[in-house]
Amino acid sequence: MAGMMLGQGATVTYFPLAGSLLFNGSTQYLTMSPGFAPGSGAYTIEGWFYNNSSYATQKGLVATDQASALSLFNADAQSFTLDKYGGLGVRTYTFPSNTLQINKWQYIILNRNASTQVETMWVGTFVNTSSYVTCSQATAASGGTSISGGTQVNNLDYSGVCNWIGRFYGGYWPGYMTNLRVTIGAARYNSTSATVTAPSAPLTTNANTKYLMLGAVVTTDSSSTQTVTNVGTVTQTSSTKPF
Repeated sequence: MAGMMLGQGATVTYFPLAGSLLFNGSTQYLTMSPGFAPGSGAYTIEGWFYNNSSYATQKGLVATDQASALSLFNADAQSFTLDKYGGLGVRTYTFPSNTLQINKWQYIILNRNASTQVETMWVGTFVNTSSYVTCSQATAASGGTSISGGTQVNNLDYSGVCNWIGRFYGGYWPGYMTNLRVTIGAARYNSTSATVTAPSAPLTTNANTKYLMLGAVVTTDSSSTQTVTNVGTVTQTSSTKPF
């Protein structure tokens, strides 16, 4: 389903997810070993996120404590920051006011194309089970070069290891995550697309998948790449999920 250009009113059958992982927003997160290092190549980080607190302060999605590595977190209710840890470079993506909402499942995608290094983000909100979720591209970007609306060339080399889920150096994720997939060395989408369609089934893996959270077990990486450690007792729930 990834990247299909379908109308938001198109009917769809959703295939159930096993569940989601719940983070308390203050002490709970996951660590990964060996983690992943995107380098200067293509990548996609995508998944369903449900914030049950607020966007008044920054929340970490996928991040690190390692030099020259990637951290992704929200800046407020309408923007994200992509940081090269250690003060080595910042990229931002801005959406219309209050795009990021609480108590709703939202599909969030960060994508950098191969070769051209054109990067963007999309966000879509789950409303019901009768239509596809359309994810809309950021309306503005900053920090890189060749900026055009919500796209930019991001030529940073993330040579360090990204090893955290649900935390960054300034805060923790409050709420749920599921169907979270990290792809390194390939782009799952085209960064020039104004909209993309969120998946309607559990995601799958290929040779470029470095982590896949399907929401069934806290410490399981369904790509069989990472050893995952539960810090602060992240919990699993089968009752709270987008579909």
